[in-house]
Amino acid sequence: MIVCWREPNPAFALAGAFRLFNYLIMSMLAPLLDEYELSHRNPINVAIHWVAEPLAIFALMALADSVRMPLGSLLWPFLAAMMIYFGWLSLRVAVALLPIAAVFVVLIGFLQKALEVDTWIWAVPLFVVCWVSLLLGHKLFEKRVPSVFQKPNLIFVGPAWLMRIIFRRLGLRDP
Repeated sequence: MIVCWREPNPAFALAGAFRLFNYLIMSMLAPLLDEYELSHRNPINVAIHWVAEPLAIFALMALADSVRMPLGSLLWPFLAAMMIYFGWLSLRVAVALLPIAAVFVVLIGFLQKALEVDTWIWAVPLFVVCWVSLLLGHKLFEKRVPSVFQKPNLIFVGPAWLMRIIFRRLGLRDP
């Protein structure tokens, strides 16, 4: 019997650790997405979420941009926290959200110049309209309380749930 000894390769160890991390995170994300999906069955409510969820994120980004700090606005720390959170849930979701966030940043800058008013003046009402729309969608079409009232941690799962739908429509595995 011949025994071959190979020096341990750190790249293989890192790849194995990444696979384990991804498995553990996926085992946490999948149940959250499944639970979120249970309270989003009605097609009209789902359509409302397709519009109101991204606009609510857009409004939050605009509000963060309106908060001035010594080195700029709160937008960049907000985006970093958002991407870290979604990267923790699913690296694929975070990567898929990056171009959307970039478009939102450009739109916020464009609106600031075009409207010539403080950002919060339009961002606060936009956020309120989005939230009211989401709540009404659940009340009128799902006939149930939004799942975020029972489990507040689901409030941040919406964008990942929308990405899951996109991934499935493209024939990709779940995020």
